[in-house]
Amino acid sequence: MENEKLQRTHCWYCQKETNHKVLLDEFDTISEEIIWRTEEGDESKSAWAVVGSIWLVSKCLGCDKITFKHVYRATPDKEFDQIFHFPKKIVREFPKWTVKLPIKYSGVFYEVYVSIQEGLYILALTGTRILLDLFIVSKIGDDGTFKQKMDKLVLAGIITSSKAKVLKTAIDAANASAHRGYKPDKETLFQILDIVENLLQSEIVDRPIDEIRKKTPSRSK
Repeated sequence: MENEKLQRTHCWYCQKETNHKVLLDEFDTISEEIIWRTEEGDESKSAWAVVGSIWLVSKCLGCDKITFKHVYRATPDKEFDQIFHFPKKIVREFPKWTVKLPIKYSGVFYEVYVSIQEGLYILALTGTRILLDLFIVSKIGDDGTFKQKMDKLVLAGIITSSKAKVLKTAIDAANASAHRGYKPDKETLFQILDIVENLLQSEIVDRPIDEIRKKTPSRSK
């Protein structure tokens, strides 16, 4: 134990920073061309830089699972290191309750969360818009503008007028991603996804109501 190298790093299995026994610790450098481009994508200038890579394989001293860590160092300042973990840190936990939703939602939910995990927030927000569209079509069909559909949902008592306003804000953001390349920050994306997930989760909660009513004895007169 005295000669063992230890480090504290993220454990995917424990989902927190834990002490690890280092099994492999290698360092190498490569020359890399850095290219600056104009707004149109044309090359404006370039330069060569030496970048280093630290490769670490370690075993968590808490759960005994193996993890891999790659540190990409482009400057002497460690604060600018790019750190990659495998398995990756979970950015947002996949909601387990989605298994109770109709199958049509499953594939879209999966792709939304894969996009979040990879930092592809434009794709994640566009996928969130698709989830909302699927819900709307299942309730009132695919007829009319988005505003008209929201009005129908309110008239049908499926959502409140205040929730309709919130959903319109979510759709406006998703449209900006799909048509104007708007990239939301993580906080904004999660707020919009919370709204849509809350709407879909209410489907699961409301589904047993008729069954409960059938089983409930009527009040004696």
